[in-house]
Amino acid sequence: GTETQVEKVNNTCRTSILKKAEKYVEAKYKEVLGDPLFSQVMDIYVHKLQYSGRVIHSFVCKQLLTAKRHELWFHFARRALRFSMQEFHAITGLKYKDDEPDLDIDNWRGDKGFSSKLLRRKGKISLQQIRKVHLKSCNTWSHVDRLRMVYLCVIAGLVMAKDEKVCIPHKYIKLVMDFDNMRKYMWGLHSFDALVTSITEARDKVKMQNSYVIDGFSYALQIWLMEAIPDIGSSKELVNSTASTLPPFSLSKANPHPLQGSNFHTPQEA
Repeated sequence: GTETQVEKVNNTCRTSILKKAEKYVEAKYKEVLGDPLFSQVMDIYVHKLQYSGRVIHSFVCKQLLTAKRHELWFHFARRALRFSMQEFHAITGLKYKDDEPDLDIDNWRGDKGFSSKLLRRKGKISLQQIRKVHLKSCNTWSHVDRLRMVYLCVIAGLVMAKDEKVCIPHKYIKLVMDFDNMRKYMWGLHSFDALVTSITEARDKVKMQNSYVIDGFSYALQIWLMEAIPDIGSSKELVNSTASTLPPFSLSKANPHPLQGSNFHTPQEA
């Protein structure tokens, strides 16, 4: 479609929370970074990839309608490009296949730590509160509670990104209370679906608003676009906003020709 002019595209996926975690709980930050669970997601911050609202907006306006679940389709240079769970997984490494259909996240084991007390009293906490208060004061917490806090920063700040003022769902706190459950949870599927929902809703908003917000791990879409269409990073209108080096977990390692092959069809053919 025709690209609609907007003043601003806001992004709730902020790597700045990792900068705070690295500053105030460096040892635990490094421990979480070394865990393969979210390491590819955290590499966005490590490699300082800049967010480009211009790139995202350009393709929000190029969306094609499809009845397919877990997929986004875009029209570019007379081709239909598919961004699916397959590409999202190649970039993020996040689990999306359900090996544990009966995952019981409500049966968590309590302790005397901050997270446990928060759940027991049904308290509320936002990423903004974590950034402004708790990361600075958690040095007196137990090792495991500080570790939980860093995992929660990654989950709420990047993987399932929402506005930092929004209260973090207790579901995520319960998951970090049990590291086994946290590793079994299908973060990839839920993260991708949240992003798809946000991008789809943005398609309608651009017709009526001069700014909008993208929730979810939108860096994955940007990386895919820059990999799938190499010229996008060198075009005159985008060169300033995409001048970062791509992290080394790009699509080409999973599939050297991401837009070729029988798996890619137009929505009409699907």
